[in-house]
Amino acid sequence: MITVGRRTGWRIAIASILQETNTFSPVATRYEDFTPVFGRDAYLRHEGKLTEMGGFIDVLKKTRAEIVPVCAAWAITANRLVRADFERLADEFETNLRRAKPDALLLAMHGAQTAEGEDDVEGNILQRARGILGPQRPVVLTLDLHANITRRMVGLADAIVGYHTYPHVDMYETGQNAARMMVRILKGEMRPAMAFRKLPLIVQAENSQTYRGPMHKLIAAAQALEKSGKAEAVSIFPVQPWLDIAEMGCSVVSVTNGDPRIAQQQADTLARRLWDNKKAFETELTSVPDAIRAALTMQGGPVVLSESSDSTGSGSPGDSTGVLKHLIRAPLTGPAAIFLVDPAAVASAIEAGVGSTLTMKIGGAFDKKHSKPVKVTGNVKLISDGRWVARARGYNTGITTCMGRSVVLEVGQVQILIAERSAMTVDPELFRSHGIDPIYCKIVVVKSPNGFRAAYEPIARALFVVDTPGVSTANLKTLPFKRIPRPIYPLDRDTPRPEGL
Repeated sequence: MITVGRRTGWRIAIASILQETNTFSPVATRYEDFTPVFGRDAYLRHEGKLTEMGGFIDVLKKTRAEIVPVCAAWAITANRLVRADFERLADEFETNLRRAKPDALLLAMHGAQTAEGEDDVEGNILQRARGILGPQRPVVLTLDLHANITRRMVGLADAIVGYHTYPHVDMYETGQNAARMMVRILKGEMRPAMAFRKLPLIVQAENSQTYRGPMHKLIAAAQALEKSGKAEAVSIFPVQPWLDIAEMGCSVVSVTNGDPRIAQQQADTLARRLWDNKKAFETELTSVPDAIRAALTMQGGPVVLSESSDSTGSGSPGDSTGVLKHLIRAPLTGPAAIFLVDPAAVASAIEAGVGSTLTMKIGGAFDKKHSKPVKVTGNVKLISDGRWVARARGYNTGITTCMGRSVVLEVGQVQILIAERSAMTVDPELFRSHGIDPIYCKIVVVKSPNGFRAAYEPIARALFVVDTPGVSTANLKTLPFKRIPRPIYPLDRDTPRPEGL
Protein backbone atom coordinates (compact mmCIF):
# COMPACT_ATOMS: atom_id res chain seq x y z
CA MET A 1 0.00 0.00 0.00
CA ILE A 2 1.43 3.36 -1.06
CA THR A 3 1.03 6.18 1.44
CA VAL A 4 1.42 9.91 0.99
CA GLY A 5 2.54 12.46 3.57
CA ARG A 6 4.56 12.44 6.77
CA ARG A 7 4.97 9.07 8.40
CA THR A 8 3.88 10.40 11.78
CA GLY A 9 0.49 11.05 13.31
CA TRP A 10 -2.70 9.34 12.11
CA ARG A 11 -3.06 7.05 9.12
CA ILE A 12 -6.18 8.30 7.34
CA ALA A 13 -7.52 6.28 4.42
CA ILE A 14 -9.29 8.13 1.62
CA ALA A 15 -11.53 6.50 -0.98
CA SER A 16 -14.24 7.34 -3.49
CA ILE A 17 -16.78 5.07 -5.19
CA LEU A 18 -19.43 7.21 -6.84
CA GLN A 19 -22.41 6.44 -9.03
CA GLU A 20 -26.08 7.37 -9.04
CA THR A 21 -28.52 4.66 -10.13
CA ASN A 22 -31.60 5.07 -12.27
CA THR A 23 -33.46 1.76 -11.95
CA PHE A 24 -35.52 2.56 -15.07
CA SER A 25 -32.48 2.97 -17.32
CA PRO A 26 -32.09 0.47 -20.19
CA VAL A 27 -28.31 0.47 -19.70
CA ALA A 28 -26.65 -1.68 -17.02
CA THR A 29 -23.47 -0.53 -15.27
CA ARG A 30 -20.25 -2.53 -15.59
CA TYR A 31 -16.99 -2.50 -13.67
CA GLU A 32 -15.18 -0.80 -16.55
CA ASP A 33 -17.56 2.16 -16.41
CA PHE A 34 -15.94 3.21 -13.12
CA THR A 35 -12.37 3.25 -14.52
CA PRO A 36 -11.22 2.41 -10.96
CA VAL A 37 -7.68 3.12 -9.80
CA PHE A 38 -5.98 2.18 -6.56
CA GLY A 39 -3.23 3.34 -4.24
CA ARG A 40 -1.10 6.22 -5.48
CA ASP A 41 -3.00 6.34 -8.79
CA ALA A 42 -6.14 7.22 -6.83
CA TYR A 43 -4.25 10.02 -5.11
CA LEU A 44 -2.85 11.37 -8.38
CA ARG A 45 -6.25 11.31 -10.10
CA HIS A 46 -7.69 13.73 -7.53
CA GLU A 47 -4.74 15.76 -6.24
CA GLY A 48 -5.36 19.42 -7.11
CA LYS A 49 -8.86 18.67 -8.45
CA LEU A 50 -12.12 20.24 -7.28
CA THR A 51 -13.60 16.93 -6.10
CA GLU A 52 -14.39 15.47 -2.69
CA MET A 53 -11.13 13.50 -2.75
CA GLY A 54 -9.31 16.68 -3.78
CA GLY A 55 -10.77 18.37 -0.70
CA PHE A 56 -9.71 15.45 1.54
CA ILE A 57 -6.16 15.67 0.23
CA ASP A 58 -5.73 19.42 0.58
CA VAL A 59 -6.92 19.48 4.20
CA LEU A 60 -4.94 16.43 5.28
CA LYS A 61 -1.75 17.75 3.67
CA LYS A 62 -1.78 20.55 6.25
CA THR A 63 -1.87 18.12 9.17
CA ARG A 64 0.56 15.51 10.46
CA ALA A 65 -1.67 12.81 9.01
CA GLU A 66 -0.42 10.10 6.72
CA ILE A 67 -2.77 9.98 3.72
CA VAL A 68 -3.43 6.41 2.61
CA PRO A 69 -5.24 6.39 -0.77
CA VAL A 70 -7.41 3.31 -1.20
CA CYS A 71 -9.34 3.72 -4.46
CA ALA A 72 -11.00 6.20 -6.79
CA ALA A 73 -13.92 5.14 -8.99
CA TRP A 74 -16.66 7.14 -10.73
CA ALA A 75 -19.30 6.09 -13.27
CA ILE A 76 -21.98 8.07 -15.02
CA THR A 77 -25.56 7.37 -13.98
CA ALA A 78 -27.15 4.22 -15.39
CA ASN A 79 -29.03 1.17 -14.12
CA ARG A 80 -27.77 -1.24 -11.46
CA LEU A 81 -24.16 -2.40 -11.36
CA VAL A 82 -23.93 -6.01 -12.54
CA ARG A 83 -23.62 -8.26 -9.48
CA ALA A 84 -20.27 -9.87 -10.34
CA ASP A 85 -18.79 -6.47 -11.15
CA PHE A 86 -20.08 -5.04 -7.89
CA GLU A 87 -18.47 -7.87 -5.95
CA ARG A 88 -15.22 -7.28 -7.80
CA LEU A 89 -15.18 -3.54 -7.09
CA ALA A 90 -16.27 -3.95 -3.46
CA ASP A 91 -13.73 -6.72 -2.85
CA GLU A 92 -10.95 -4.56 -4.27
CA PHE A 93 -11.98 -1.71 -1.98
CA GLU A 94 -12.01 -4.08 0.97
CA THR A 95 -8.61 -5.61 0.12
CA ASN A 96 -6.93 -2.23 -0.27
CA LEU A 97 -8.53 -0.84 2.88
CA ARG A 98 -7.35 -3.86 4.87
CA ARG A 99 -3.81 -3.34 3.60
CA ALA A 100 -3.96 0.32 4.59
CA LYS A 101 -4.42 -0.46 8.31
CA PRO A 102 -5.83 3.03 8.85
CA ASP A 103 -6.85 4.88 11.98
CA ALA A 104 -9.80 6.42 10.13
CA LEU A 105 -11.60 6.51 6.78
CA LEU A 106 -12.82 9.42 4.66
CA LEU A 107 -15.18 8.00 2.07
CA ALA A 108 -16.86 9.79 -0.86
CA MET A 109 -19.95 8.14 -2.34
CA HIS A 110 -23.13 9.28 -4.08
CA GLY A 111 -25.78 7.86 -1.77
CA ALA A 112 -28.18 6.51 -4.41
CA GLN A 113 -26.17 3.65 -5.87
CA THR A 114 -27.52 0.14 -6.30
CA ALA A 115 -26.28 -3.16 -7.69
CA GLU A 116 -28.02 -6.34 -8.72
CA GLY A 117 -29.28 -7.81 -5.45
CA GLU A 118 -28.16 -4.78 -3.41
CA ASP A 119 -30.39 -1.71 -3.03
CA ASP A 120 -27.94 0.06 -0.73
CA VAL A 121 -24.40 -0.05 -2.11
CA GLU A 122 -23.26 2.71 0.25
CA GLY A 123 -24.50 0.73 3.24
CA ASN A 124 -22.78 -2.39 1.91
CA ILE A 125 -19.45 -0.60 1.46
CA LEU A 126 -19.73 0.97 4.92
CA GLN A 127 -20.43 -2.45 6.41
CA ARG A 128 -17.32 -3.85 4.75
CA ALA A 129 -15.31 -0.90 6.07
CA ARG A 130 -16.62 -1.42 9.60
CA GLY A 131 -15.62 -5.07 9.40
CA ILE A 132 -12.04 -3.87 8.97
CA LEU A 133 -11.94 -0.73 11.11
CA GLY A 134 -14.15 -1.94 13.92
CA PRO A 135 -16.60 0.26 15.84
CA GLN A 136 -14.09 2.69 17.36
CA ARG A 137 -12.14 4.05 14.38
CA PRO A 138 -14.11 6.90 12.75
CA VAL A 139 -15.68 6.90 9.30
CA VAL A 140 -16.88 10.16 7.75
CA LEU A 141 -18.96 9.84 4.59
CA THR A 142 -19.64 12.53 1.97
CA LEU A 143 -22.73 12.23 -0.22
CA ASP A 144 -24.39 13.91 -3.18
CA LEU A 145 -27.36 16.12 -2.35
CA HIS A 146 -29.56 13.56 -4.14
CA ALA A 147 -28.59 10.67 -1.88
CA ASN A 148 -31.19 8.21 -0.64
CA ILE A 149 -30.36 7.92 3.06
CA THR A 150 -30.86 4.52 4.69
CA ARG A 151 -30.84 3.46 8.31
CA ARG A 152 -27.81 1.31 7.57
CA MET A 153 -25.81 4.33 6.34
CA VAL A 154 -26.66 6.36 9.43
CA GLY A 155 -25.91 3.45 11.73
CA LEU A 156 -22.51 2.67 10.23
CA ALA A 157 -21.03 6.13 9.55
CA ASP A 158 -19.91 8.41 12.36
CA ALA A 159 -20.90 11.46 10.33
CA ILE A 160 -22.51 12.16 6.95
CA VAL A 161 -21.75 15.40 5.11
CA GLY A 162 -23.81 16.25 2.01
CA TYR A 163 -23.42 18.82 -0.75
CA HIS A 164 -25.16 22.14 -0.16
CA THR A 165 -25.50 23.03 -3.84
CA TYR A 166 -27.52 22.04 -6.89
CA PRO A 167 -26.19 22.47 -9.51
CA HIS A 168 -23.42 20.72 -7.59
CA VAL A 169 -20.49 23.12 -7.36
CA ASP A 170 -19.30 22.39 -3.81
CA MET A 171 -17.86 18.88 -4.07
CA TYR A 172 -14.41 20.17 -3.12
CA GLU A 173 -15.74 22.17 -0.17
CA THR A 174 -17.76 19.16 1.00
CA GLY A 175 -14.58 17.09 0.99
CA GLN A 176 -12.76 19.80 2.92
CA ASN A 177 -15.54 20.00 5.51
CA ALA A 178 -15.51 16.24 6.01
CA ALA A 179 -11.73 16.14 6.36
CA ARG A 180 -11.70 19.00 8.90
CA MET A 181 -14.39 17.17 10.85
CA MET A 182 -12.30 14.00 10.80
CA VAL A 183 -9.25 15.84 12.15
CA ARG A 184 -11.33 17.26 15.00
CA ILE A 185 -12.69 13.81 15.81
CA LEU A 186 -9.19 12.35 15.94
CA LYS A 187 -8.00 15.21 18.14
CA GLY A 188 -10.83 14.52 20.58
CA GLU A 189 -12.40 17.92 19.92
CA MET A 190 -15.57 16.46 18.45
CA ARG A 191 -17.77 13.51 19.37
CA PRO A 192 -20.23 13.19 16.49
CA ALA A 193 -23.89 12.53 17.24
CA MET A 194 -26.03 11.98 14.14
CA ALA A 195 -29.79 11.83 13.57
CA PHE A 196 -32.03 11.78 10.51
CA ARG A 197 -35.64 12.06 9.42
CA LYS A 198 -37.03 10.27 6.37
CA LEU A 199 -40.06 11.56 4.44
CA PRO A 200 -42.54 9.84 2.08
CA LEU A 201 -41.61 12.41 -0.54
CA ILE A 202 -39.93 12.71 -3.93
CA VAL A 203 -38.81 16.11 -5.19
CA GLN A 204 -38.61 16.77 -8.92
CA ALA A 205 -35.08 17.75 -9.89
CA GLU A 206 -35.99 20.53 -12.35
CA ASN A 207 -37.13 23.03 -9.70
CA SER A 208 -34.84 22.26 -6.78
CA GLN A 209 -31.85 24.50 -7.45
CA THR A 210 -30.27 25.76 -4.24
CA TYR A 211 -29.45 29.35 -5.20
CA ARG A 212 -33.12 30.39 -5.41
CA GLY A 213 -36.59 29.04 -4.72
CA PRO A 214 -37.81 26.69 -1.99
CA MET A 215 -34.61 24.64 -1.71
CA HIS A 216 -32.52 27.78 -1.29
CA LYS A 217 -34.39 28.69 1.87
CA LEU A 218 -33.95 25.21 3.34
CA ILE A 219 -30.24 25.10 2.56
CA ALA A 220 -29.80 28.57 4.06
CA ALA A 221 -31.42 27.34 7.28
CA ALA A 222 -29.09 24.32 7.37
CA GLN A 223 -26.05 26.52 6.81
CA ALA A 224 -27.18 28.91 9.54
CA LEU A 225 -27.18 26.03 12.04
CA GLU A 226 -23.66 25.11 10.98
CA LYS A 227 -22.36 28.68 11.18
CA SER A 228 -23.92 29.21 14.61
CA GLY A 229 -22.08 26.18 16.00
CA LYS A 230 -25.35 24.45 16.89
CA ALA A 231 -24.55 21.75 14.36
CA GLU A 232 -21.40 20.38 12.78
CA ALA A 233 -23.15 19.43 9.53
CA VAL A 234 -26.76 19.62 8.40
CA SER A 235 -27.60 18.04 5.06
CA ILE A 236 -30.85 18.08 3.11
CA PHE A 237 -31.29 15.21 0.67
CA PRO A 238 -34.13 15.70 -1.88
CA VAL A 239 -33.58 12.21 -3.23
CA GLN A 240 -33.15 11.63 -6.97
CA PRO A 241 -36.57 10.53 -8.24
CA TRP A 242 -35.75 7.59 -10.56
CA LEU A 243 -35.00 4.99 -7.90
CA ASP A 244 -37.48 2.15 -7.43
CA ILE A 245 -36.38 0.58 -4.14
CA ALA A 246 -38.07 -0.23 -0.84
CA GLU A 247 -36.34 2.36 1.40
CA MET A 248 -36.84 5.45 -0.73
CA GLY A 249 -37.58 9.10 0.03
CA CYS A 250 -36.21 12.52 0.92
CA SER A 251 -34.21 12.91 4.14
CA VAL A 252 -32.57 15.41 6.44
CA VAL A 253 -29.43 14.50 8.41
CA SER A 254 -27.94 16.48 11.28
CA VAL A 255 -24.59 15.94 13.02
CA THR A 256 -23.90 17.68 16.32
CA ASN A 257 -21.01 17.59 18.75
CA GLY A 258 -22.20 15.05 21.28
CA ASP A 259 -25.91 15.91 21.44
CA PRO A 260 -28.17 13.37 19.67
CA ARG A 261 -31.34 15.03 21.01
CA ILE A 262 -30.51 18.37 19.39
CA ALA A 263 -29.48 16.58 16.19
CA GLN A 264 -32.90 14.93 15.99
CA GLN A 265 -34.69 18.20 16.68
CA GLN A 266 -32.78 19.91 13.87
CA ALA A 267 -33.46 17.09 11.40
CA ASP A 268 -37.16 17.07 12.29
CA THR A 269 -37.52 20.85 12.02
CA LEU A 270 -36.03 21.02 8.52
CA ALA A 271 -37.89 17.90 7.41
CA ARG A 272 -41.14 19.57 8.50
CA ARG A 273 -40.30 22.64 6.40
CA LEU A 274 -39.46 20.47 3.40
CA TRP A 275 -42.76 18.61 3.71
CA ASP A 276 -44.79 21.79 4.14
CA ASN A 277 -43.25 23.31 0.99
CA LYS A 278 -43.46 20.20 -1.21
CA LYS A 279 -45.86 21.73 -3.75
CA ALA A 280 -43.41 24.57 -4.46
CA PHE A 281 -41.06 22.08 -6.15
CA GLU A 282 -43.53 20.98 -8.80
CA THR A 283 -42.32 21.59 -12.35
CA GLU A 284 -43.94 23.03 -15.45
CA LEU A 285 -42.65 21.74 -18.78
CA THR A 286 -42.75 23.31 -22.25
CA SER A 287 -43.49 21.38 -25.43
CA VAL A 288 -40.55 21.12 -27.80
CA PRO A 289 -42.29 22.93 -30.70
CA ASP A 290 -43.30 25.79 -28.38
CA ALA A 291 -39.76 26.11 -27.01
CA ILE A 292 -38.23 26.20 -30.50
CA ARG A 293 -40.80 28.73 -31.71
CA ALA A 294 -40.07 30.95 -28.71
CA ALA A 295 -36.32 30.69 -29.32
CA LEU A 296 -36.73 31.75 -32.95
CA THR A 297 -38.62 34.91 -31.94
CA MET A 298 -35.72 36.05 -29.72
CA GLN A 299 -32.78 38.15 -30.75
CA GLY A 300 -29.46 36.43 -30.22
CA GLY A 301 -28.74 33.32 -28.17
CA PRO A 302 -28.00 30.82 -26.99
CA VAL A 303 -31.44 29.61 -26.01
CA VAL A 304 -30.97 26.47 -23.92
CA LEU A 305 -33.42 23.59 -24.11
CA SER A 306 -33.18 21.19 -21.19
CA GLU A 307 -34.21 17.69 -22.28
CA SER A 308 -34.30 16.39 -18.73
CA SER A 309 -36.14 13.18 -19.64
CA ASP A 310 -32.96 12.04 -21.44
CA SER A 311 -30.55 13.40 -18.84
CA THR A 312 -27.26 11.54 -19.05
CA GLY A 313 -26.53 12.58 -15.49
CA SER A 314 -29.84 11.08 -14.35
CA GLY A 315 -29.44 7.64 -15.88
CA SER A 316 -30.93 8.16 -19.32
CA PRO A 317 -28.87 6.81 -22.22
CA GLY A 318 -28.57 10.11 -24.10
CA ASP A 319 -30.07 8.65 -27.28
CA SER A 320 -33.41 10.47 -27.33
CA THR A 321 -34.75 11.94 -30.55
CA GLY A 322 -37.50 13.81 -28.70
CA VAL A 323 -35.89 17.20 -29.40
CA LEU A 324 -33.71 16.19 -32.33
CA LYS A 325 -36.62 15.25 -34.60
CA HIS A 326 -38.08 18.75 -34.22
CA LEU A 327 -34.75 20.56 -34.37
CA ILE A 328 -33.68 19.17 -37.76
CA ARG A 329 -37.00 20.32 -39.28
CA ALA A 330 -37.08 23.77 -37.69
CA PRO A 331 -36.45 26.94 -39.78
CA LEU A 332 -33.37 27.81 -37.76
CA THR A 333 -31.89 31.30 -37.93
CA GLY A 334 -28.53 30.21 -36.50
CA PRO A 335 -26.54 27.15 -35.47
CA ALA A 336 -27.90 24.59 -33.01
CA ALA A 337 -25.97 22.04 -30.95
CA ILE A 338 -27.13 18.73 -29.48
CA PHE A 339 -25.43 15.65 -27.98
CA LEU A 340 -26.41 12.08 -28.86
CA VAL A 341 -25.17 8.62 -27.86
CA ASP A 342 -25.22 6.19 -30.80
CA PRO A 343 -22.24 3.83 -31.30
CA ALA A 344 -23.45 2.53 -34.67
CA ALA A 345 -23.85 6.04 -36.06
CA VAL A 346 -20.34 6.92 -34.88
CA ALA A 347 -18.93 3.86 -36.65
CA SER A 348 -20.73 4.75 -39.89
CA ALA A 349 -19.50 8.35 -39.81
CA ILE A 350 -15.91 7.28 -39.13
CA GLU A 351 -16.05 4.80 -41.99
CA ALA A 352 -17.30 7.56 -44.29
CA GLY A 353 -14.58 9.96 -43.11
CA VAL A 354 -14.28 13.69 -42.50
CA GLY A 355 -15.76 15.71 -45.34
CA SER A 356 -18.13 12.96 -46.41
CA THR A 357 -21.87 13.32 -46.80
CA LEU A 358 -23.99 10.39 -45.67
CA THR A 359 -27.58 9.47 -44.97
CA MET A 360 -28.38 7.29 -41.97
CA LYS A 361 -30.76 6.78 -39.06
CA ILE A 362 -29.58 8.07 -35.70
CA GLY A 363 -30.85 7.95 -32.10
CA GLY A 364 -33.11 5.49 -30.31
CA ALA A 365 -30.18 3.12 -29.90
CA PHE A 366 -30.92 2.07 -26.30
CA ASP A 367 -34.25 3.42 -25.05
CA LYS A 368 -36.40 1.99 -27.82
CA LYS A 369 -39.55 2.46 -25.76
CA HIS A 370 -39.37 6.27 -25.74
CA SER A 371 -37.44 7.11 -28.93
CA LYS A 372 -37.35 6.03 -32.56
CA PRO A 373 -34.38 6.66 -34.88
CA VAL A 374 -34.63 9.63 -37.22
CA LYS A 375 -33.28 9.69 -40.75
CA VAL A 376 -30.79 12.48 -41.47
CA THR A 377 -28.41 13.50 -44.22
CA GLY A 378 -25.34 15.32 -43.00
CA ASN A 379 -21.68 16.14 -43.41
CA VAL A 380 -19.02 14.59 -41.17
CA LYS A 381 -17.20 17.63 -39.80
CA LEU A 382 -14.94 16.09 -37.14
CA ILE A 383 -13.78 12.76 -35.72
CA SER A 384 -12.23 12.51 -32.24
CA ASP A 385 -11.26 10.04 -29.52
CA GLY A 386 -13.97 11.55 -27.28
CA ARG A 387 -11.59 12.60 -24.51
CA TRP A 388 -12.04 16.03 -22.93
CA VAL A 389 -11.39 17.71 -19.59
CA ALA A 390 -14.22 19.21 -17.53
CA ARG A 391 -13.56 22.93 -17.00
CA ALA A 392 -16.77 24.27 -15.46
CA ARG A 393 -17.03 24.34 -11.68
CA GLY A 394 -18.97 21.31 -10.54
CA TYR A 395 -18.98 17.77 -11.86
CA ASN A 396 -15.48 16.25 -11.82
CA THR A 397 -13.78 19.56 -12.53
CA GLY A 398 -10.31 18.87 -13.93
CA ILE A 399 -11.04 15.18 -14.56
CA THR A 400 -10.83 13.74 -18.08
CA THR A 401 -14.07 12.40 -19.57
CA CYS A 402 -13.74 9.43 -21.94
CA MET A 403 -16.89 8.99 -24.04
CA GLY A 404 -15.42 6.75 -26.72
CA ARG A 405 -14.99 7.65 -30.35
CA SER A 406 -17.02 10.70 -31.29
CA VAL A 407 -18.04 12.61 -34.40
CA VAL A 408 -19.68 15.89 -35.28
CA LEU A 409 -22.37 15.48 -37.94
CA GLU A 410 -23.70 18.70 -39.48
CA VAL A 411 -27.32 18.43 -40.59
CA GLY A 412 -28.23 21.82 -42.02
CA GLN A 413 -27.50 24.21 -39.15
CA VAL A 414 -27.74 21.49 -36.51
CA GLN A 415 -24.37 20.35 -35.14
CA ILE A 416 -24.89 16.85 -33.70
CA LEU A 417 -22.10 15.60 -31.42
CA ILE A 418 -22.46 11.82 -31.46
CA ALA A 419 -20.49 9.64 -29.04
CA GLU A 420 -20.11 5.91 -28.42
CA ARG A 421 -20.63 6.32 -24.66
CA SER A 422 -22.61 8.61 -22.41
CA ALA A 423 -21.20 11.79 -20.89
CA MET A 424 -22.38 14.63 -18.68
CA THR A 425 -23.73 17.51 -20.77
CA VAL A 426 -23.68 20.24 -18.10
CA ASP A 427 -20.28 21.67 -19.12
CA PRO A 428 -20.03 23.70 -22.38
CA GLU A 429 -16.57 22.15 -22.75
CA LEU A 430 -18.33 19.02 -24.05
CA PHE A 431 -19.14 20.97 -27.21
CA ARG A 432 -16.16 23.33 -27.23
CA SER A 433 -13.72 20.43 -27.18
CA HIS A 434 -15.32 19.30 -30.44
CA GLY A 435 -15.25 22.63 -32.26
CA ILE A 436 -18.74 23.85 -31.27
CA ASP A 437 -18.94 26.95 -29.08
CA PRO A 438 -22.37 27.19 -27.42
CA ILE A 439 -22.08 30.94 -27.00
CA TYR A 440 -22.36 31.38 -30.77
CA CYS A 441 -25.31 29.00 -31.14
CA LYS A 442 -28.94 29.99 -31.50
CA ILE A 443 -30.12 26.86 -29.67
CA VAL A 444 -28.20 24.48 -27.41
CA VAL A 445 -29.78 21.25 -26.15
CA VAL A 446 -28.53 19.90 -22.81
CA LYS A 447 -29.56 16.55 -21.38
CA SER A 448 -29.81 17.63 -17.76
CA PRO A 449 -32.64 18.75 -15.43
CA ASN A 450 -30.70 21.35 -13.45
CA GLY A 451 -26.95 20.78 -13.29
CA PHE A 452 -26.44 22.67 -16.56
CA ARG A 453 -27.57 25.93 -14.96
CA ALA A 454 -24.24 26.66 -13.26
CA ALA A 455 -22.37 27.02 -16.55
CA TYR A 456 -25.19 27.86 -18.98
CA GLU A 457 -27.40 30.30 -17.07
CA PRO A 458 -24.76 33.09 -17.20
CA ILE A 459 -24.58 32.88 -21.01
CA ALA A 460 -28.15 31.86 -21.94
CA ARG A 461 -30.63 34.18 -23.60
CA ALA A 462 -33.42 31.99 -22.21
CA LEU A 463 -33.94 28.51 -20.72
CA PHE A 464 -36.75 26.02 -21.34
CA VAL A 465 -37.27 22.63 -19.68
CA VAL A 466 -38.97 20.67 -22.44
CA ASP A 467 -41.50 17.86 -22.25
CA THR A 468 -40.27 14.66 -23.88
CA PRO A 469 -40.67 11.02 -22.80
CA GLY A 470 -37.78 9.15 -21.17
CA VAL A 471 -36.55 7.27 -18.14
CA SER A 472 -35.59 10.42 -16.23
CA THR A 473 -38.81 12.29 -16.94
CA ALA A 474 -40.26 14.85 -14.55
CA ASN A 475 -43.64 13.22 -15.17
CA LEU A 476 -43.01 10.67 -12.42
CA LYS A 477 -46.44 9.06 -12.70
CA THR A 478 -45.50 7.71 -16.14
CA LEU A 479 -42.73 5.55 -14.63
CA PRO A 480 -43.46 1.92 -13.64
CA PHE A 481 -42.70 2.11 -9.91
CA LYS A 482 -43.22 -1.27 -8.22
CA ARG A 483 -41.12 -1.39 -5.04
CA ILE A 484 -41.19 2.20 -3.81
CA PRO A 485 -43.02 2.64 -0.46
CA ARG A 486 -46.58 3.87 -0.89
CA PRO A 487 -48.15 6.25 -0.33
CA ILE A 488 -45.50 8.73 -1.39
CA TYR A 489 -45.90 12.29 -2.68
CA PRO A 490 -46.35 13.31 -5.52
CA LEU A 491 -47.24 9.86 -6.86
CA ASP A 492 -49.99 9.79 -4.24
CA ARG A 493 -51.41 13.27 -3.82
CA ASP A 494 -53.24 12.35 -0.59
CA THR A 495 -50.13 11.05 1.21
CA PRO A 496 -50.72 11.78 4.91
CA ARG A 497 -48.45 14.02 6.90
CA PRO A 498 -45.70 11.90 8.53
CA GLU A 499 -46.18 11.21 12.21
CA GLY A 500 -44.12 13.40 14.50
CA LEU A 501 -43.93 16.38 12.11
